[in-house]
Amino acid sequence: MERGAPFRTDALRVALVSEYYYPDIGGMPEHVHQLGRSLVARGHSVTLITTEFPGQVELPLETPFEVVRLGRASPPLITNGSLSLAAVGWGLRRRLRRLFAERRFDVIHVHAPIFPTLALLAIACAPSDAALVGTLHTHFVDSSVLRFFRQPLQRYLDALDGLIAVSDTALDSMQRIGFRCEAEIIPNGVDLDGWRRGRRIPSLRGQADLVLLCQARLEPRNRIETVIAAQRTLHDLGHKLRFQILGEGPRRRELTLQAAGLDTVFAGAVVGARADYAASADVFCFTAEIASHPMSLLEGMAAGLPIIAHPISGVRELIRDGVEGLLVPLGDVAGYARALRELGQSTTLRQNLANAAQQRVAPFGWSQIAARIEATYRRLLNERKRQLSGTVASSGLWV
Repeated sequence: MERGAPFRTDALRVALVSEYYYPDIGGMPEHVHQLGRSLVARGHSVTLITTEFPGQVELPLETPFEVVRLGRASPPLITNGSLSLAAVGWGLRRRLRRLFAERRFDVIHVHAPIFPTLALLAIACAPSDAALVGTLHTHFVDSSVLRFFRQPLQRYLDALDGLIAVSDTALDSMQRIGFRCEAEIIPNGVDLDGWRRGRRIPSLRGQADLVLLCQARLEPRNRIETVIAAQRTLHDLGHKLRFQILGEGPRRRELTLQAAGLDTVFAGAVVGARADYAASADVFCFTAEIASHPMSLLEGMAAGLPIIAHPISGVRELIRDGVEGLLVPLGDVAGYARALRELGQSTTLRQNLANAAQQRVAPFGWSQIAARIEATYRRLLNERKRQLSGTVASSGLWV
């Protein structure tokens, strides 16, 4: 239990199951990490069940919960414009059953419950006395694969005691494909205090008049090339811009070539120092063309940066054009350059947008979000216990 966590006689034993976790970088690893931290801080016991990833990355803080890794990550594929993978290895089902039997979890919380491998296995192996919860994280326009496998995957959804979606967008994606599901909307959280503790580091600014920051995998759905092209437009007009990109991915070489001759820094997979990068920047660029309730956007807002983003559905739930940020159509390089020039010319505009963004993100602190998720756990666990009591009583075995 994390130091300072309250002792609770009603503490829950929670298993978080996620295919994605550090050293993989992205919204879901950050979500499960911060949820685990927050549940431990509330006095609960947490075990995170994930898979083995290649590579090492500095974690943002000490992990106050147990991490169990089963199997290893498959070679990545690009689906829905993003890198996807699955746990592979012998005996995954057997090891998961044994883990569930030994730990006797009260709650098994499965993230991305219809995607292989660990999520589906966890649903299939969950003991009957545990509350089984799923969270939908992903937005997709369509998926021929999900449509083809919809009927068998529906059975996994039906096995859940309750379903959470991080946004209406994530839930709508499932329902448009034809899945029968209802979900409680509990959004992603953000570590508000952590993002406000960043230190301004002059060396990260270089000689630039305006420093841009982007946190994103270097993959197709993140349209980083638009920002690079806008940066080149302003560079050719004599403006000094530095573009800091935190992330790795298959497009690194391509994007590096596009940025030749510009002050564009590919910093790689950064975790622990992200708040310092944010404190040293002037503008946060959220570049995705598809998102449900984007974690990195919440982080840029929490860091107190004005936002430039595209007006996609997941963004419009958080950002109003001209209020919390500036919204530029997808692929509009000239529009992006105009937005950057406008922000560069007006400190007052940057500050007004940043202040509004911080106010907008305040309700998404992890303390509030974790409290809502805990309440869902308890409600579903109580319902599960009542169902089991009724089953036992009706069978004539209840005394």
